[in-house]
Amino acid sequence: MILNTVTCPAWCVEDHGYYFPEDVFHRSAAARLTPDGSRSGRSGPWQLVAHVVVPEVAQDGEPGLLVIDTQAGVCGPSVELAAEQVDEFIRQSKAFLARVEQMRDQLASIKEGRS
Repeated sequence: MILNTVTCPAWCVEDHGYYFPEDVFHRSAAARLTPDGSRSGRSGPWQLVAHVVVPEVAQDGEPGLLVIDTQAGVCGPSVELAAEQVDEFIRQSKAFLARVEQMRDQLASIKEGRS
């Protein structure tokens, strides 16, 4: 059994060492959204994490995916988006953030009314 070395693309942050090429997935540095959870009393921060994952050997004709998970781990809930699905995710994210901004303004006006 001969294992191979892997030459990573410049953006890959994984340390692969020696592996079978079909077992190697290149992973980009993560983008993270980490709200302050101190008021909720929950231990540890909640995170939404996104990163690009590209197999060394293309699988099922898929060149790569954007993976979004909730704790930067492989055990939590996650979603895999192909390139054409990322635009819809971005559109939904912008609509979500616009609504969150409206809610922030609503909270500020409630706070002002109680002062």
